[in-house]
Amino acid sequence: MPFIYVLTYVIMRLVGLPVPAVWNPPLLTPLLFIAFFLAAAGEELGYSGYVTDPMQVRYTALTASLIIGLIHAVWHFPSMLSMGMTPGLFIWGGFVLAVSFRILTIWLYNNTGKSVFAAILFHAVTNTGRSIFPGSRSAFQLYDGAIGYGLIAITAVIVVFLWGPKTLTRFRYARKAA
Repeated sequence: MPFIYVLTYVIMRLVGLPVPAVWNPPLLTPLLFIAFFLAAAGEELGYSGYVTDPMQVRYTALTASLIIGLIHAVWHFPSMLSMGMTPGLFIWGGFVLAVSFRILTIWLYNNTGKSVFAAILFHAVTNTGRSIFPGSRSAFQLYDGAIGYGLIAITAVIVVFLWGPKTLTRFRYARKAA
């Protein structure tokens, strides 16, 4: 996610969006990370620790990601409405981000020996990075968040293509031993 945030910033600067040229990370970033880590722990204990494995038994990893991602989106709708998000941001930040984020989280979860801690850490880093983005989260969400959330969606599509939708664990283009 940090790479995606840096790439988002570079693209925004290249297309002339009003993001700051200088970035001064907030001094309270460690405390912000701790708060996001605790919040992510609550969500990921449910999503990754409780729901993901039974869903993957019944469905493919991609289908489980889509279902859980949509539930994740609905879970966040009240906070999105209270923030007064635009319809475009509601779509990009609600549906596209939630589903793409869940694909990446299940991919990470499956490839770290089903580590809920890895899912929590990923979730916390994602939220912290978006919040300390140069110019704040509102700068990250310029153009209804299409650049940043679009890059996250592209990354999820690449993961599905390279690791396969069934388990998201087998890199499909690995060299075979001779």
